[in-house]
Amino acid sequence: MSDSCGNETQNFDKKQPEYLGGVESRDMRVFDEKGYSEETAEDEAQTQEDADEGWSNQKQSPVVGRISGTMEELERIQSSEAIASAEVRECLKASLDCYQTCSETIIRCLTMGGKHAEHKHLNLLLDCAKICSTNADFVLRNSTYYPQTCGLTADICDECADTCDRFNDAFMKECASVCRRCTESCREMAR
Repeated sequence: MSDSCGNETQNFDKKQPEYLGGVESRDMRVFDEKGYSEETAEDEAQTQEDADEGWSNQKQSPVVGRISGTMEELERIQSSEAIASAEVRECLKASLDCYQTCSETIIRCLTMGGKHAEHKHLNLLLDCAKICSTNADFVLRNSTYYPQTCGLTADICDECADTCDRFNDAFMKECASVCRRCTESCREMAR
């Protein structure tokens, strides 16, 4: 059995497949023999990637060109974020308050029955509570779509406030008031 394995090895050395024919002519030296270090190879790879992406390296640090804008623009953006964060907090609070109020109002309407428990009215309260919860999530995560959810939330809250105002109960008037605060805050964020 060992003779047959030995013969196959000898045959392998003698006959190479055609696709391996060019391997002997390739430069098979390791990095160190070529005068490269691993850092040099990584730098060359990064330079090639930058060239492929269209980044210019004319007397610039690797970071320049990847950040756009001047220092003044960056400071302006940072100062506006402080203002925006107050608006964001207000929108988040208003959305969560509206979610809680509409959810509590649904329970009270169901226990009262009659016009309070009509399908259309309850469905709108449910829509309002759900969109406020969703909007709070989008705002909290700073989703790229939160301006759109804020706009939709404002529309639904506005309609819910109008519906709740038709009732004479104090808890319904309170729900309408909370919905209107949410409408105003979300409209500001949707702009």
